[in-house]
Amino acid sequence: MGVRDVDERALDEALFRFDTGLRLFHMHARAWPSWSSPHHGGATLARTTVTRRALIVLLSVGGVGYPLGYLIWSALIPSYGVERSQAIAEWLIWIPFGGATIVALLWLAALTAARMLRR
Repeated sequence: MGVRDVDERALDEALFRFDTGLRLFHMHARAWPSWSSPHHGGATLARTTVTRRALIVLLSVGGVGYPLGYLIWSALIPSYGVERSQAIAEWLIWIPFGGATIVALLWLAALTAARMLRR
């Protein structure tokens, strides 16, 4: 086996990951319309304008930003390799945007529970 065999295997792996990232972006981007349901819940359950706006901003930022992480991951693979590009996408995109979504959904769950207890 020569260097070419090793390089071809590495390139095949990188291309596979690149394609996977694009497919994951496509799959997650198709779910964007489903974010309207939590938005409606946040708009309905929040009593104050500040709370309502905060929930909608967190859900919007998280819902739009998180899938873009897959696109960025795919774009970084040729330059940084699979592992390094995944780490970059995790720290710059998935953790902050996914965290925003999780915070908003937990907040929305707490608002729902509080509304249920008042009845």
